[in-house]
Amino acid sequence: MTLALGVLPPPPEKVDVLSEAGGAFPLAISGLEDGVLHAYAPRHAVRNDLHLLARVSRPGRGRYEVEFEVADCFFHSTTEALVHLVVSGVRHRKARRASPRAVVSCPATAVVRFGRSHPRDTEMPIRIVDVSATGCAFVSQQELDAGDLMALEFKLAGRIMNVEARVVRMDPAPYGRYRAGCEITDISDGDRNAISALAAEAEHGSESERNPEAVAALAESRAASTALSARLGGASNGS
Repeated sequence: MTLALGVLPPPPEKVDVLSEAGGAFPLAISGLEDGVLHAYAPRHAVRNDLHLLARVSRPGRGRYEVEFEVADCFFHSTTEALVHLVVSGVRHRKARRASPRAVVSCPATAVVRFGRSHPRDTEMPIRIVDVSATGCAFVSQQELDAGDLMALEFKLAGRIMNVEARVVRMDPAPYGRYRAGCEITDISDGDRNAISALAAEAEHGSESERNPEAVAALAESRAASTALSARLGGASNGS
């Protein structure tokens, strides 16, 4: 608890948390009493024994993950619940990736398991642009929310992979799309090993291959240009 208080912003303050039940929401921490944190959260989003994760960044101290467990929930209003939180873990997050990654460009299907803005089982076409044994990134026409839990299916390294991933961040992407950075929450050993081998090979590639952001942007531009050329070609042939 002492370490968590040194990492979290001083109360009263809001932090965004990821929920093990899916989705994310703001948690308004009001103070500490009898060894537990008191906070306010959306009533529909919390229950006893629920695990939550906050990712925080403090200037001069770095980035941290703070894990909470909901010890008790109390009625506060029609929209909010008062929750008592126990800190179950604090971890320092390294600035670099924990595992090597490979820049790719492959079509995939994403299905919403738990989402804030999209109903469960919503299916959407995406394109995987970045993958490692512990995370991935994809671009989509649909905007998602941090904390959304997705089931992804794509073909990579000569095999069909089925991966479960949680959205960590969303960023604007070219041509009105969105780029989702995800952490992998469930993956088979075979798929993980195949991705690790692919990423390790990519890490020892050329200078451009070791610059994944540039390669991803180039792949996106090429894909969009190809699609535009096809549409223009069809329009020209029809005229």
